[in-house]
Amino acid sequence: MEVSLYTKNNCGMCKNTKRYLQMIGVPFVEKNIEENEVYMDEARETGFTALPIVKTAEEVFSGHQPAKLEELFGSL
Repeated sequence: MEVSLYTKNNCGMCKNTKRYLQMIGVPFVEKNIEENEVYMDEARETGFTALPIVKTAEEVFSGHQPAKLEELFGSL
């Protein structure tokens, strides 16, 4: 399952989500919106305005949500 994680610099919730995904062994592609304008456009297309944004083929949600991450990826 491909996971995109939209982040920005100095975002504590982004760092927490990244750390949590690493801890539960979920591979992801980090897309820093401050370092690449294309990533900013992709993040806007999700309709969410708060980071981090977690996007898979089936789901997209915003914020640091460990319970949601565990629900989606706990079986990996």
